[in-house]
Amino acid sequence: MNAALKLSDKKRPLSIPTMYDRAMQALYALSLSPVAEATADPCSFGFRKYRSAQDACQYAFICLSHKNSAQWVLEGDIKGCFDNINHE
Repeated sequence: MNAALKLSDKKRPLSIPTMYDRAMQALYALSLSPVAEATADPCSFGFRKYRSAQDACQYAFICLSHKNSAQWVLEGDIKGCFDNINHE
């Protein structure tokens, strides 16, 4: 069996949280969000409240528009990275 087929056979069970679980998640989010926003990197745009891909593009444009800015931009994506990291 090849590795690509083996990875696609994995299934992750999904469940619907109870009302209690939803309420607790909402309370945790309400209490942790201000702390996370206050301590987070100001240049971070992914999965942040009130920030968008357009904000990230604007920031990149501003950073790269200077005369002495970087000449190259590299992008990378590692397929299945989180699934293959040793979590121990």
